[in-house]
Amino acid sequence: MNRRLPVWALVFIDLAAAAACVGVVLLFTYILPQGRAAAQDAAKTDIGAQFSLPSAGSAGGLDVPPASTNDWSHADTLSMDAAEDEIEAFRAAEKTRETVQQYSGKTTELTIERVSCSVDGEPLVYFSADIYVAGTQYIKTAFAQATYGRNIRDYVDRMARENNALLAISGDSYGESSRTCVIRNGTLYSSDPGTSDVCVLYADGVMRTVSPVQFDAEQAMRDGAWQAWTFGPALLDGSGEILPAFHSTEYLNKPNPRCAIGYAAPGHYKFVLVDGRQDGYSAGATISQLAALMQEEGCLAAYNLDGGKSAVMVYDGKWVNHPIGMGREISDCIYIGAEEESP
Repeated sequence: MNRRLPVWALVFIDLAAAAACVGVVLLFTYILPQGRAAAQDAAKTDIGAQFSLPSAGSAGGLDVPPASTNDWSHADTLSMDAAEDEIEAFRAAEKTRETVQQYSGKTTELTIERVSCSVDGEPLVYFSADIYVAGTQYIKTAFAQATYGRNIRDYVDRMARENNALLAISGDSYGESSRTCVIRNGTLYSSDPGTSDVCVLYADGVMRTVSPVQFDAEQAMRDGAWQAWTFGPALLDGSGEILPAFHSTEYLNKPNPRCAIGYAAPGHYKFVLVDGRQDGYSAGATISQLAALMQEEGCLAAYNLDGGKSAVMVYDGKWVNHPIGMGREISDCIYIGAEEESP
């Protein structure tokens, strides 16, 4: 005759089954790699406008487009006012600039400067790469392990070497979120920006930042999107003015290592890396300070990328900055290809 299990045993079995189900979900969501091979570049030769480099007698590409008219309403995320005291403290700081790298080729010219100062008694060190390219296609992106998907990671310096990059910075870590717009090298992988600002680089060389309530990935592709990143927040309004509020949180606004991309004109961009959380060397920057920094660097639009331990700048296969904790593996990078890679 069959005996029924006691109640405590049935409860134990039910709890064990539920825990196993949760474990499987967490395993597939956060641990096991899920991806597909990255698409080849949409166009190797000409994706749009081409620009003259400074050595050819021009200081930068096409005429700058009019300022963005976005209203930056952001109903479904937090909004944090720009901190005027932090902005003024950064502006008042006396900066010391030192050129650490220079490069001049047929398709790219760049200068990397190390900038140091003291803001409100705390040391700050950042690296600014001033970049001119002959065409938008030279601003490239790479996925970790050449694979698009979740939980696929690698170090920026390794991705840089594998893609023969002259200069590389950390990207937006798209693979850590289930809601993020991903357009890379002309290919649309994911269209949902979630609740984050989106930064789009178009084939004509223009870079714009867009709030998620205004963003349409399919329209962006029709307009010639070459890259799109989702992290944020946007820092400037498209005409070089600091936004009155950022779509971020107080937690993310604390002084941290930062990585940002800026737009000065079609064909003229900035990669900026701020070191931080290192006593006696560099404290890091708040979002407001980063916005002031990008404005001071001459940008019209600027965008905050993944920072903290992810914040890394690599030139010719070697670190430019001093990432905390030796950096960490992330899902993607933004890079300028070495000259021999040029189409």
